[in-house]
Amino acid sequence: MAHKLLFSSIFLFLFINLSAQKPKTELISANGKPTKLPYSQMALSAELLGAAVSDTAYFSWCVSPIKYKGQYHLFSSRWPAKMKMAGWTSTDAEIIHLVSDKPEGPFKNVGVVLNSKNFPDVSVHQGPHNPRLEKVDGKYIMLYITQNPSEGTLVGMRVGMMIADKLEGPWRFAGGKDGVMVEASKDSTHWTYKSALGTDNPAFMKIGKKYYIYFKAGMPKQLSARYGYAVSDKLEGPYVKCVAPITDNTSYIEDAQVFKSGGKYYMLTTDNLGGNTGIFGAIILWESATGLDFKLKDAKIAFGTLYDYWGNEKQWKDLLDKKPFIHNKSGKMERPAILLINGKPAYFYAAGDINLNGGKSSEAYVFKINCKNWNK
Repeated sequence: MAHKLLFSSIFLFLFINLSAQKPKTELISANGKPTKLPYSQMALSAELLGAAVSDTAYFSWCVSPIKYKGQYHLFSSRWPAKMKMAGWTSTDAEIIHLVSDKPEGPFKNVGVVLNSKNFPDVSVHQGPHNPRLEKVDGKYIMLYITQNPSEGTLVGMRVGMMIADKLEGPWRFAGGKDGVMVEASKDSTHWTYKSALGTDNPAFMKIGKKYYIYFKAGMPKQLSARYGYAVSDKLEGPYVKCVAPITDNTSYIEDAQVFKSGGKYYMLTTDNLGGNTGIFGAIILWESATGLDFKLKDAKIAFGTLYDYWGNEKQWKDLLDKKPFIHNKSGKMERPAILLINGKPAYFYAAGDINLNGGKSSEAYVFKINCKNWNK
């Protein structure tokens, strides 16, 4: 009888624990409603490891990761916390370089890569932001966006490029025109003409012998802000913009990163309003055979919001009681970035619209991707 009781107890223990470890089939942020896109295994199995970039004196935002000389590096945008969220467009915004021995951190700030004072002409450049770091042709490039104070902030943004032989620098502005690679067209027939924000949120990929800078343009509303690319035969340009958008999103997207894995091309973007995925603020995983067009029919949900990977209802309430930094109460993530290891996505980084540690400034978070079939 004792043996039977012992067996029953062990069976119950295993059943409870195995049940608790059962993989997710949906995300909390879907609110029990059907989604417009299927979940990727990455979305359902990702593990939040904590804050990758956090500094009480600054708002930390965009992050771009890369492995270099056996260490893990992030380029991240920041601005003084006293300026609150609006500081990202100011002359005090800058891009810094951080280093860690582990992909999850802790990361140490080793210096400023770019600030407003570095621009050759500060009358038309300020507030470098949104870094995208890549290695190409044995060199390192950093794409960024810059405000044009002569036109006003949040308009006339352009994509710039800096280039270096080593990640430690020195960095220089690529090509001509003070590093500017992509800006809105002055041709009234082109789809980027009078783009509300200019050209922004860049990503980069070399395909074959050509170089592609991906960018967002259009009016920031339901259907008319989409992604396109500018292409060049040379890394430092000049770049020629595509004649039409390459995404068919039905709702506003931004914050692209493009990468190649397993012979296919992928793009991450935010789904700011949830109109493409059915989840407000989810991250979209777009897939393409060529890297030159991305369709929703081939897309999946890459990640949900921070609440899908952290805490429970009581912890969420306790966090809100602390009155932390909140950019959006949904807990959505912005500026998504994948770190590839051995050609596969291994870690995910993103800025958080809420400070999970209760702090008054923003943080960037890091996740481990815990599945082999991440894109299935």
